[in-house]
Amino acid sequence: MLQSLHIMNFAIIEDTWIDLGPGATVFTGETGSGKSILMDALAILLGRRASVDLIRSGKDFFRVEGVFSSDPSLTPLLEEMGVDGEEEIIISRKMNRNGRGICTVNGALCTVKQLEKLGSRLVRLHEQNDNAELLSAEFCRYLVDHSDETLRRAWEDYAALFAKWKALRDSLEQFREKKQERERRLDILQWEIEQIERANIEEPEEDEAVRSRLSVLENHEKIYVELHRALDLLTGDAGVQSGLADASGRVSGLVKYDPAFGQIDGGLRNALYAVEDAISDLESYADSAEFSEEELAVLQERDDTLTQLKSKYGPSLSDVLDYWKKAQDEYETLHEQVYDNGRMQEEFQRLTKDVMEKSRVLNGLRREKGGALCRAITEALREMNMEHAVLELHLEEAEAPASSGAAAMDFYFSANPGEPLRPMRQTASGGEISRISLAIEDIMAHLFSCQTLVFDEIDTGISGGAALRVAKKIRHLSQSVQVLCITHMPQTASMADAHYSIRKMVAEGHTLTKAVLLSEEEHIQDIAWMISGNRPPNESAVQSARELRAAVHGNDSGDRKVK
Repeated sequence: MLQSLHIMNFAIIEDTWIDLGPGATVFTGETGSGKSILMDALAILLGRRASVDLIRSGKDFFRVEGVFSSDPSLTPLLEEMGVDGEEEIIISRKMNRNGRGICTVNGALCTVKQLEKLGSRLVRLHEQNDNAELLSAEFCRYLVDHSDETLRRAWEDYAALFAKWKALRDSLEQFREKKQERERRLDILQWEIEQIERANIEEPEEDEAVRSRLSVLENHEKIYVELHRALDLLTGDAGVQSGLADASGRVSGLVKYDPAFGQIDGGLRNALYAVEDAISDLESYADSAEFSEEELAVLQERDDTLTQLKSKYGPSLSDVLDYWKKAQDEYETLHEQVYDNGRMQEEFQRLTKDVMEKSRVLNGLRREKGGALCRAITEALREMNMEHAVLELHLEEAEAPASSGAAAMDFYFSANPGEPLRPMRQTASGGEISRISLAIEDIMAHLFSCQTLVFDEIDTGISGGAALRVAKKIRHLSQSVQVLCITHMPQTASMADAHYSIRKMVAEGHTLTKAVLLSEEEHIQDIAWMISGNRPPNESAVQSARELRAAVHGNDSGDRKVK
């Protein structure tokens, strides 16, 4: 719901605030007072293309701001725009004289395209030349499929089955396009899997163990020479072992002269024990060390094998094993796609049959429920001075699965007797489309409950009883949807919950427009002026205005339900 609208330096509007509530708000005023400018400002706030020509003379910029109630259904779109989903949505659009513009939503910058997308979810703006959505085949399908709960579920079931059918069809098409490529990929995967399996990797750390053992074998001669040199230095006649033993004996003999030598002798003995342990370890290593040319060759070959695998699938053996598992999974998937294609074809044929059967059921429901919807809309149109209007659902069955479930689906319309039914987009005038919109939105109000509906002179070309019925229709719609309506008709004005008078005046040599919220009595006076054309209106016109308001607000709401 639109809570408020602030327009500044826009055309002949200098600075005006409009506070809005639920129900119906009407805007009236003299011809040329600027009522349509309000709609232009709102349209630009919602993403329509703007021009510097709209900046008020003598000003450097225009700004339009609107505060809307938020709705949970808008949260995904707001998150996509990087906007916090708050209780209110504040949209601002500014354009400078140099043509540069700024659009923000809750303070976050956005593009005009994003603004347009969000705006279409917040407001349905009905102008005589702005009914592209209503005239589209997709909107026809949306209305029909949501006109009945059984039909809506049938559509959802069909859409889910069609999506499954399409995914399988795409897989088959992809298979046909890439069969040779996939067969080559299978050969590569098979070779890689076999290469890794032939290596028979025992554990992810095997390469480290191999490198460690290779280091010993490849340096066996150097290890042998250095080990025995070390033993000679430790155990020779003038070696460390005998030297430490001799030194310990001499120092121990000095203890009788000075006890302090006892500690020194202990250190020498510890050193001697450590040397003896080292000699034992070296001799043990020398006794156990074995060198095998055959083992060296085997390990070198193993190291080369593991190094090649790591170079291609690594860098570590863990990576090689991970690649092997992924390659197996990919191989199995591709193998099924390439060699089990017959099963996929059978499944595709079965799904095709199921989709076509569901489309026949769906379209049968569409003809039944869509026919009821069209009859309800036609009856509502006849109440709004379109006595000869006929609206029918035109539906052509598809010969193959179609995303919509039909080859063609559209509203066909005729406004005059003797004229053939043709697509509504080709036959309906702007005024007729506005009333068709009103009829649809009144009957299908639950689909638009989160939007603000704006009608710009929907009552053009009608008067008397027909205008009263249109007013009642808008009044009924406004009980479930916020409605804004520009009008010249007293019947339409009389149904308002809030009434703004758009007034043009001259101040300090400049023309400007103001939106003035009328009191209850001022509301009656304005309707009386519209009836009589006199200001102030006479008492008879005032009484007529009161009676008109009572008639529009009576129990006869003009309700039409789909049967």
